[in-house]
Amino acid sequence: MAPTTVNKKVSITCMPASLSILRTFLAFPSKNTELEPGIVFYLKFLGVSLLGSLPMLSSIMHLINTVQNGKFHHIDLDLTYAVSFSTAYALIWAFIIKIKSAAKMYTFISDFEVFGKPTDFDRCNKAFNRYAKIHFVYLELLIWTIILTSNIFKTQKCKLENQLYNMNEVCGLFSYTWMPFDIDYSPIRELYLLFEIFGAHHIYMLAGLMAWQVFETMQHIIIRIRHVKHVMVEAFTYRDSTVRRRKFNIAVRYHNSIFGLFSYCYRLEEKLNDAFSIFMFTHMVLTAAVLGIGIYSWLRVKSLSTFMVCTGWFVGLFMDCFSGQRLQDESLELAVAVYNLPWYDCEEPLKKDIMVVLQKCQSSLKLRAGAFGVMDRAMFLGVIKLTYSYITLLKQT
Repeated sequence: MAPTTVNKKVSITCMPASLSILRTFLAFPSKNTELEPGIVFYLKFLGVSLLGSLPMLSSIMHLINTVQNGKFHHIDLDLTYAVSFSTAYALIWAFIIKIKSAAKMYTFISDFEVFGKPTDFDRCNKAFNRYAKIHFVYLELLIWTIILTSNIFKTQKCKLENQLYNMNEVCGLFSYTWMPFDIDYSPIRELYLLFEIFGAHHIYMLAGLMAWQVFETMQHIIIRIRHVKHVMVEAFTYRDSTVRRRKFNIAVRYHNSIFGLFSYCYRLEEKLNDAFSIFMFTHMVLTAAVLGIGIYSWLRVKSLSTFMVCTGWFVGLFMDCFSGQRLQDESLELAVAVYNLPWYDCEEPLKKDIMVVLQKCQSSLKLRAGAFGVMDRAMFLGVIKLTYSYITLLKQT
């Protein structure tokens, strides 16, 4: 019997709360269209993305204008918002362009026809639905804190700076803003602010939700790894050698569908990294810059908004590196469980099967950041060290 495939119609039953939230933000296809979302899905998301680009555009335009004028006024805040929003966009589109691969993986995880449902699937699915909602509330609180502690309520301070430094900043907006046309009059200024708030909320929320999506996906893969271990151990509870080997061969096929014992098998690790490796690569390359610039900005102006931006990116980085490390640890624990089976009392053909499985178990599943490396503790520490290098460099300039 071949490993399960994704060609048949299988409803996605894993992580319903998280996928429902993503659908609300138009970042995941509707039910029954996940594998073929169609051009309309991408056009809708593109439209919303363009609508939410105003905070990024405002910060970049103000940064360019400030540098050209040689005033360098609030350049650190401009850099924080420009880099964090640009990174968020890069992450979001790295996820969206691989949405079909993610849907195939979720279909695979939700397929119980061949190997049955993991014993703790329903319990863990229910628990992570609750955690996803808690994470959603955390993101809302974090992002509204970023918005409300930005420049929106600093109008008087902004006007005073305009008088002291002979500037003409538009006061009362989310970020320092420069546009080639006048927006500093009602109701244009108020409409501009509304679009900035929408963009800041939508883009930061999506970046946080997608980081959580990777984290929760890792937990479901770990559930599958534990189920493989359970099926293998259960096979050795049968005294009849024929039944025992038949049950173990089923476990081997299950193991093969996840780890891939043979080169022609399209294993779960390949599905995982096909869906998320570009996202992780973008995360690792750019997050250090966001943290470094954000912390430097906070040290200079003590802005709570920039501090919360750094907090959000730090938590997202930690979640994905932590889940990648757990994935490696759980897959290596499977080798220990197989080795501890009473294989030495079994018939020779079964011993050979076990040796093949043990050999394959020496390599763990890995969440990769493209060619950049593997998401684990070492990667997390590497990004933190690079963050410190950015801070040091900015202090010296």
